[in-house]
Amino acid sequence: MSKTKKSPRDLLTLRATDGRRVQVQARQIRAVTPSATGTGHAHVELYKGGRSHIVQADPTELAAQVASLRPRSRMVKETDPPAVYEYSLRYYTAHREPPDGMARIQFTERVEVPAGGGAPGMPPACRARYLELGGPGGGWSVCVQPIERPAKVRTREHRARLRQGHLEQRVQKRAPLFAEQLVQEQLAQRAAYFAGEVVEVA
Repeated sequence: MSKTKKSPRDLLTLRATDGRRVQVQARQIRAVTPSATGTGHAHVELYKGGRSHIVQADPTELAAQVASLRPRSRMVKETDPPAVYEYSLRYYTAHREPPDGMARIQFTERVEVPAGGGAPGMPPACRARYLELGGPGGGWSVCVQPIERPAKVRTREHRARLRQGHLEQRVQKRAPLFAEQLVQEQLAQRAAYFAGEVVEVA
C-alpha cells in the first residue's frame, strides 16, 4: 500500500497568465510586482526548477493565502511589539546590469504594523519611484521582507527559574511518585546548568 504524499505547508495557488491555476510554494516566490495602476493582477516572479517564471495573482487573494500559512499555535497579544516590514525596489533582471549605471537597490523603507496584522500595502513613495522607473516590464521589482525582532536577553536568574520549572514539569509527568528524588538528583548532577549558566553548544 503506497503512502499518500503530504502537500507542502507553504503551498499557494496562483492564476497564470494563460488562465490556468498553478500551485507553487511560498519559498519559491522571488519578487512580487504590483500593477502600475494599483489595481488588477500583480506579477509574481518564481524561481522553480532552476528557471524563473512569471504568473499573475490577485493581490487580495495572494495576501489571504499567505496569511493562512501563519502558525496558529500562539494568539497575538495586545502587548506584543509591532511587526516591521522592509520594502525595497530592486533590479532583478538576470544577466543584465541596471540602466545608466544605476544602483541595483533604488529604494528602501521600513513600515511598522500592529502584531499579527501581516504585511502592509506598498508605501506611496515606493510606488511612485517604481512608476518613475517604468513600472512592469522595466526590470525593477518591489520586494518585501519581515524584519525579525532581536532575541530577548535573559538574566541568569531567569534562565535558572525556567530550567528548574521545566525539569519539575517533565519529572512530574513521567514519574510523579519519585518526582522529588529525581529532581534533586538532576539538580546535583547538572548544578551549573540549572543555576542558569550559559551552555556552549559544540
